[in-house]
Amino acid sequence: MRGYFGVVSIAVMLMSACGRPAPGGASGAPDPPFQGEPPQQAYVYEGEPGIYGGTLSIATPTDMKTFNVLLASETASNDILWTHVFRCLIDYRNGGERPGYDPGVCTSWESSPDALQWTFHIRHGVRWSDGEPFTADDVLFTYDVVRDKTLESPIRDAFMEGKQDDRSPLYPALEKLDGHTVRFNLHKPNGGFLDAVYSLWLIPKHKWEGVWREGRFKEAMRIGSNPQEIVSLGPFRIKDYVAGQRVVLERNPHFWKVDRDGRRLPYLDRVVFVITRDLNTIALKFEAGELDIFTPRVRAEDYARVKKLEGPEVTVQDVGVSLNTTWLAFNQNTGVNPNTGKLFVELWKQRLFRSKEFRQAVSCAIDRAGLANTVFTGRAVPLYSFVSPGDSEWHSGDVAEYPYDLERARRMLEQIGLRDRNGDSFLEDQDGHTVEITIITNAENSQRVQSAAAIAQNLRAIGIKAHSTPLAFAVVATAMQSSFEFDAVLLGWRAGVPAGPANYKNILLSSGLQHVCYPNQASPSSPWEARVDDLVHAIDASPNGAERKRLYAEIQRIWSEELPEIYLVAEQEAIAYKNTLGNIHPSPLPPRATWNIEELYFRR
Repeated sequence: MRGYFGVVSIAVMLMSACGRPAPGGASGAPDPPFQGEPPQQAYVYEGEPGIYGGTLSIATPTDMKTFNVLLASETASNDILWTHVFRCLIDYRNGGERPGYDPGVCTSWESSPDALQWTFHIRHGVRWSDGEPFTADDVLFTYDVVRDKTLESPIRDAFMEGKQDDRSPLYPALEKLDGHTVRFNLHKPNGGFLDAVYSLWLIPKHKWEGVWREGRFKEAMRIGSNPQEIVSLGPFRIKDYVAGQRVVLERNPHFWKVDRDGRRLPYLDRVVFVITRDLNTIALKFEAGELDIFTPRVRAEDYARVKKLEGPEVTVQDVGVSLNTTWLAFNQNTGVNPNTGKLFVELWKQRLFRSKEFRQAVSCAIDRAGLANTVFTGRAVPLYSFVSPGDSEWHSGDVAEYPYDLERARRMLEQIGLRDRNGDSFLEDQDGHTVEITIITNAENSQRVQSAAAIAQNLRAIGIKAHSTPLAFAVVATAMQSSFEFDAVLLGWRAGVPAGPANYKNILLSSGLQHVCYPNQASPSSPWEARVDDLVHAIDASPNGAERKRLYAEIQRIWSEELPEIYLVAEQEAIAYKNTLGNIHPSPLPPRATWNIEELYFRR
């Protein structure tokens, strides 16, 4: 497999370095200005040339948790850092005329016929946002940090090929062939290895090697850091951050792309992420004209009101069934809290939550159609798989489904010994424990809050004393990833880019940091988890596309039967934006409207 892109001429580079307007009305010098000349092998954007200037205003419903792109594991940080600020060895074009992988900071790549070796050729002259050269050493350094077992990087699992004899993780080796060429040497063939490479968000060796070697990388790029310390390769760099209010990005003066007229990208001077703290405020700000794009997407409950704005000034574009998913997961962690010496989950709850029949009964009791019609105002479809039907390439229809059936749910609970033993309508186990659970979700998302309340009501109808408790997202994340103090959690997964197995490894693997029901397992706690682990690694090792899909379909079948996460609905998505924006090509994949942020511009 090989990817190529054009090389700009010396004359074009000189023209772009001085910011000369292109034919057709471009005006003014970029502010802040570009510095130095474009790379010797600049990436050439062949689409519609834009106009310099302007600040793009978009929104994020929750605050960032970190500037550290290698450790970020929540949506707000990733939505801002990925693509806009940081870049990988290769790019991915979510939409437009040629969706798919793009060379990015590389001029080309190739794989060996057996898919065991993957070689990437870095453009000469690419610089970090502080002006320092980007070389192969930065790639090797980033890969070393990601594999550091003392750090909890969600990226690491994307590269895991399996386990060695001593049960330690097995990763591809990365070698430097020269200052601008790196090669990954795999232990097993992997025809989809680009999916892993497009998760390795690059960081500068000259900036962070000392901190890492001193064992202080967990403290690097914290949210309170000086933004000028955040050195990156994306089209923008972090200019300013005010907690709870905004994140301001400004043009990276050393960005390595030019347009077909030879002018440097990006066209926009700045991008401001307004932190709204909830999704309802985003709709109000877009209606008031304070936002240029309704981000991250137009929710079902906002669709009708936003659709009324459509006309000469606003476009509302349907992009199909979302690849994002919403789910409910029970805490199956059998571990012991090292601080208290007590089990994370009481033994009687462990027996319940780890029962497949209990989880299946809960799934039968959930009125998905009711959720779709009320919470999502008819703009959603029932979901029974972790792969949305919006993903036409990887979705399998061969999954277990659980239509709304309260009688079936009650029978299943009775079969595992849960009964109303004292006439109060609530079930007890054989030891007299009332089946009482609390469902937590993030308070900033009204759809999840309403969904959790509706599901709690569904469960009460079958005798489970369920409560819904909205909490700040940071509290939910802590409960899910470190304290493990929860009964059940209702959240969702954002679609990976590109969609497919590589971007779900961190969720599917029993050792994964986001294997919500029981994360970070040293070895699988159940036979089904062991089987899924084997299938995940078999997918990586298979060079055959049809075989990879068959294996992934088997995982979807197992997941739907075992229900480590009970999937709920997939939303019908839309994107709304002002018609003053040029080069905007919305996609159902995140970041839906700004995946090509360096190409966006404001028309006059």
